[in-house]
Amino acid sequence: MIPVLYAANTADFSSFGLGVLTDTISCEVTEERNGVFECLLKYPVSGQHYGLITKECIIKAKPNDTAPDQAFRIYRITKPLNGIVTIYGQHISYDLANVPVLPFSTDSRSPQLILSQLLAGDTRFTGWTDYSDAKAFSVTQPKSVRACLGGTEGSMLSKWYGEFEWDNFTVKFHSHRGQKTGVVIEYGKNLTALEQDEDNSGVYTALLPYAVYTPEGSDAETVVTLPEVTLPIVTSEIIRAKTLIIDFSDQFDGDVTEEALRAKANSYIKVNPLGATIPTVKVSFEPLWKQPEYSALLERVNLCDTVTIRHSALGVSASAMVIETVYDTLAERYKSISLGQSKSSMITTISEVQSTVDKVESTVGRFPKLLQTAIGKATGLITGQSGGYVVINTDSESGQPYELLILDAPSIDEAVNVWRWNVGGLGFSHNGYNGPYETAITADGQIVADFITSGSLVANIIKAGVIQSQDGSSYWDLESGEVVLRAYATSKEVTEISDRITTIEEQKMLRLVIISSNGNIFKNGNVKTLLSAKVYSWDEDITDTLDANQFVWTRVSEDTEADKVWNEQHFGGAKSVVITGADVKVRATFYCDLIDTTTRQSLL
Repeated sequence: MIPVLYAANTADFSSFGLGVLTDTISCEVTEERNGVFECLLKYPVSGQHYGLITKECIIKAKPNDTAPDQAFRIYRITKPLNGIVTIYGQHISYDLANVPVLPFSTDSRSPQLILSQLLAGDTRFTGWTDYSDAKAFSVTQPKSVRACLGGTEGSMLSKWYGEFEWDNFTVKFHSHRGQKTGVVIEYGKNLTALEQDEDNSGVYTALLPYAVYTPEGSDAETVVTLPEVTLPIVTSEIIRAKTLIIDFSDQFDGDVTEEALRAKANSYIKVNPLGATIPTVKVSFEPLWKQPEYSALLERVNLCDTVTIRHSALGVSASAMVIETVYDTLAERYKSISLGQSKSSMITTISEVQSTVDKVESTVGRFPKLLQTAIGKATGLITGQSGGYVVINTDSESGQPYELLILDAPSIDEAVNVWRWNVGGLGFSHNGYNGPYETAITADGQIVADFITSGSLVANIIKAGVIQSQDGSSYWDLESGEVVLRAYATSKEVTEISDRITTIEEQKMLRLVIISSNGNIFKNGNVKTLLSAKVYSWDEDITDTLDANQFVWTRVSEDTEADKVWNEQHFGGAKSVVITGADVKVRATFYCDLIDTTTRQSLL
């Protein structure tokens, strides 16, 4: 499909709008499950409609094999590079990020009614859902419609889960958008490329749950943690200790007990793969249903479908959900699909930042209580303890003491839990005198611990003067907000970059523009105009310096055989051509290329 350009205020995309972008070099549509839905298009500055392409305009493009053409609003256009601009568009549903919703609350309402109420602010949009179970829903502060749909706490997506489908001005909220297709993408059959990514940044060895609530009859908040502090994630595949800290306060309506908190935390561990890496597989494949010999196949692949990937040579065989598709609109085929666990949530930048700020403010407000609880637990562990054995190690020759030990057994050899203090630092070991010491404060100022709770450092909140790299060249001043990042390149790299810049500066960027003496649209067969080709090097008109034999004219119409004849007659020799009714039967598009007369290769 060739993309079509529309004015910014267009709501009906059944016509050709401002024009068909026949000069489009490439057009890709990327859609993620409950996430990004964008179009990326490359277009030459010499293209017929280049002057009409502006921000806020709308591009219609095909997003996948089965969905109708979708509208994308242009939000970014790059500066020309080698005569080509890159155009970025967001799906028309992103307009909902700019439609406000005022606070409201319902005790019990069906998701269809809630969806309709949220979309009432923009009459272009309608909603549909296959969910029927009513739930309480509220908007506590002014938000955008898109934020209320998903990506923020309390949104429809967080209440009912499910998967969104965006069909131009129709918002579809599915309980399950995809299906188990039975499609097999297999090496040696239709698999053309495979890339497997395993990211263990979300893998942990323990969970520290806590919750904050205000007891009835009290104005003070109470922080509830577990006596054992953390719960182990027994399935964890990493060795080093790594603790995930989660606030479960929102999971409780009233008082919080240790038993209830433990149950919530264990349930969270059970349903979330915190101990294992979730691989993401990105594949490129040949859609067999587009081949003549397989035309009877009914199999198709869409976002959220479950497909099977097999590659015997790499030992890959797995069934997984399609979480991202990249579709080549011009070729009408997938460029790639990604399988695995969705990494994104449906939200635009502004709403995402606001949601994060709200969550940080809420969490930071609870840190003093959490800190006091941690201090209380530490005090309880230290105060009133009896038992233990104190051993002072002395030098065998001088008899001077050099180390203090506190053991859980009479001798060093028997001890399992050991506190060790010497001029090198203070440390605690669960594995006897020889360690390792996983909790330690060393003489050079380093702190080693699985979990640190203090007035200055709590979880992921850091209060300090400056965070800097080891050589001091890059730093972040947390008080002033100043950030300095420095990168270094070798002399060889600098020379290579300089050479590239020189090469680019020496190159002449050629741009060819076709000018019609009598407009571009003709009716009732009254066709007569002069098409003239103008060639620019950067901003300089160099048409007069070029040989007329370098200009090659071509015509594209419904009559391909007649096009061949016309093109042969205009293959070089003229910088302009006269177009009459004899050249245009119904509809035709004319192009001009600039070639090297020796190599016959295009110079554009």
